[in-house]
Amino acid sequence: MRSPRRRRRFAPLRIHVSRIAVIGGGLLALGGALAGCAHVPAERAKSARPCIEDFATVEARCAGAPVHAFGYTYVYGVSPDFIPDLVWQRGAGGGEKIVPKKSWEIKNNLLGSTPAREPRSLRIDDQPLLCVHLLDGDPETCWCSRGQIEADVEPVWIRIDLPAEAEVCAVRLVPCRKGLRGYAPVPWETMEDVLPVGQALPRKIEVQTSCDARRWETVYRTDSLAPDPGMAPLDVRFEPRRAKQIRIIGEEFPEVLTFGHCFSIAEVEVLSSAGANLALHSRGAGVTVSSTHLGYGMDRFTQDMLWPVQYDLGFKWMRVGYDMSALQWAYVEREKGVLAVDPRTDAAITEAVRHGLEVVLVLDKGNWLHAPEPRRIERNRDLVETYFNSPPWPDPATQPEYFAAWLDYVRYMVRHFKDRVRYFEIWNEWNVPVPPEKAEEHRAHYARLAAPTAAVIREEYPDARIVMGSTSGLSADLIEEWVRALKGLVDVVGFHPYYHVDPQDIRDYPQRIASLRERLEPLGFRGELMATEWSWFAPYPPASRDPHRFTELQKAKIAARFTAVNVALGVHSFWNETFQTQMTSRDVSLFRNTFSADPISPTQPQPIYYVLRTLSTALEDVRPSSAEVCISPPHEDLEWYAFERGDGDLLVALWLAGEAVDDSSREHVVDLAVPAARYGAAHAIDTLNGMRHELAADPGAGLVRGIHVRDWPLIVEVGPARLP
Repeated sequence: MRSPRRRRRFAPLRIHVSRIAVIGGGLLALGGALAGCAHVPAERAKSARPCIEDFATVEARCAGAPVHAFGYTYVYGVSPDFIPDLVWQRGAGGGEKIVPKKSWEIKNNLLGSTPAREPRSLRIDDQPLLCVHLLDGDPETCWCSRGQIEADVEPVWIRIDLPAEAEVCAVRLVPCRKGLRGYAPVPWETMEDVLPVGQALPRKIEVQTSCDARRWETVYRTDSLAPDPGMAPLDVRFEPRRAKQIRIIGEEFPEVLTFGHCFSIAEVEVLSSAGANLALHSRGAGVTVSSTHLGYGMDRFTQDMLWPVQYDLGFKWMRVGYDMSALQWAYVEREKGVLAVDPRTDAAITEAVRHGLEVVLVLDKGNWLHAPEPRRIERNRDLVETYFNSPPWPDPATQPEYFAAWLDYVRYMVRHFKDRVRYFEIWNEWNVPVPPEKAEEHRAHYARLAAPTAAVIREEYPDARIVMGSTSGLSADLIEEWVRALKGLVDVVGFHPYYHVDPQDIRDYPQRIASLRERLEPLGFRGELMATEWSWFAPYPPASRDPHRFTELQKAKIAARFTAVNVALGVHSFWNETFQTQMTSRDVSLFRNTFSADPISPTQPQPIYYVLRTLSTALEDVRPSSAEVCISPPHEDLEWYAFERGDGDLLVALWLAGEAVDDSSREHVVDLAVPAARYGAAHAIDTLNGMRHELAADPGAGLVRGIHVRDWPLIVEVGPARLP
């Protein structure tokens, strides 16, 4: 279906070489972006041999290995010793640290991630909840603190600085009367304890004043603050006194939307004895807060700092364009009829491809400019939630003009990226969120949108790999229904198999994948399968509502097993999300979130970061193997898979499935036999600690005795006999 309107125009990419961007505390000339490497200065971009120091400084050394700083995130150059001094074979010890390869050094693997959005320029960095709104005199703009897992994790504070001492007698907290309402998982009228943005006051509050920002006097305190049901301003009065600084400290917060527990209001007023509001930008006041909710898409500074960790991880795949992405239609077409990819985002994709990653680009979601009831989002007043607050219900295909505009977006994106991107995915999680009574009807409508979309992709790029929109969950019935309806139009099937489930629940995953392939083969589908999102969580403190609670080491062990299973099944494996810092309760990140801060909350690697990095190197250039392998004695939790590497090595990954523990107490000792003709030498890769150990073996018999198998993958490498 082609658009009858030819007035739409595609804006050219414009990058001003003279502009300087601040990235991770350093200065970067955007001329480097023109060379295809936005993080690298122009003279380095021409280098034939990239290195991780192009993106991160060495700020320390520990035990002889470097500690790299990606902005304010510090990554150790080799895997830490999470459980040290392990013996992997009876009578053998020692070993050496594995130096992990970077993305550009790895030939191929099936590991990747969905980075938490992409770098972007300030023009599309929508941040409606900044603390600037507390002093703008507008009761319909709001500030919101960063979400907390529980109500009482940490205090939140607001500090107002006046330009000069003044006599003050009250602080007025002004809620937003209408509240900003984004996505809600159930109807609003049933959510008595969940509040909109702008209407969340703490139960405990303390107000302090100072004249020198050193000696503070508490002028008001309560443990039972009660907001007005009608959201009228709340006056906190005290004896008049002179002050230059005012500090408001809150504790115990209500839940706000899906953000977590937050402090969120529209305005803070500081009243003089004459009744004037001194806390205004127009009066010279300033505001600082302990933290800010920066949205599911985070902020452009964190994106710039942490985007390159994907190269350090050794991933060969990334999936972009879904949810709050700068590549979604709503961001690419911000002015009706004008399509343009943000130049910073464009340069980041070029950089990723140049440094060894294959990109899956999701073409996703609606656009309010073309919706049946069009409106323009106000970036300072509206919650911009392109995942839940976009207008796809009804979907674009139900309105001819709307659908024509969608197909123009698709055509533009394929034309723009086909020199760098081969995989184009049609929508993300079409099967959510939909009201239950409309779910079945909506599921059936996917092909109505996807078939014409696939035709446009194929017309613009005949060699494209078209990915059927990833489903929420591994639903074989739904996937079969869509593959049948699309009649050979797609090359790849994506799905989101698991989020934070009991590890016992994934034991049948290989059977489910085998069953899915069997169901799709009669339909003519023999293409690739992609687990395009999966993750486990290990937040601290644990979320009380969560039925499963995992520690950081348990999260790493389970993720390592699932990664190895996917590779063994030939399924592309995408962790979701690489470096997310705003989803505190779900903790989908490879990094841990610690104390909240403004403007950027610190985040440091969890064990899972290092484990997946080791697996990226250990599982380079492998394919499933049919070699005859024998492992004894048996164990009910013992799982293993055999691989072959391009250089001829045979690899066997072994672990104990089911429960994961924080130590090495789950253990089973086995003997491993492989065809003797495959033998030259044997080594074991400890994927948790990033160690490579030499194993004593009987090459003539093809036997390695006394291998200690634990609840994370041990990879036994058996090299072929090679001539000296």
